Amino acid sequence: MMKNTLLGLALVGGMSVAFAEGVDTSVDGIFNALTTTSNLQATVDSLVAGGANPQSIVSVAAAAGIPLDTVKDLQVCVNSSAPDATVLSASCMRQRSLVTAYAAGVNDPMKYLPATAAGKRQSKDTSKTN
Repeated sequence: MMKNTLLGLALVGGMSVAFAEGVDTSVDGIFNALTTTSNLQATVDSLVAGGANPQSIVSVAAAAGIPLDTVKDLQVCVNSSAPDATVLSASCMRQRSLVTAYAAGVNDPMKYLPATAAGKRQSKDTSKTN
């Protein structure tokens, strides 16, 4: 029974990795994925499986205008397994970390939004020489 359960989990893990292979984990890719999805949890899962930073996902969600309550309902977890696939584990963002990452996106949306037609993002060093 235990062997079948582990085999099933390994197959599901393999399918999620196969699904995540073509995932764009840049800020633009995360933004586009979050704003065009009909299943936010599945999208977050595929972004994390594709290697996206969980804090970046939450910050981009904030900058994109996704409500904090909606983001709090998400499970933002990173799954890992031992090389022999006998131990599976998940580490999930704590609510405090999630709120902190959300605040970063709200407070500095230009850092977490895609480049616009106005041009490339400018660096924070805006020393002017007049």
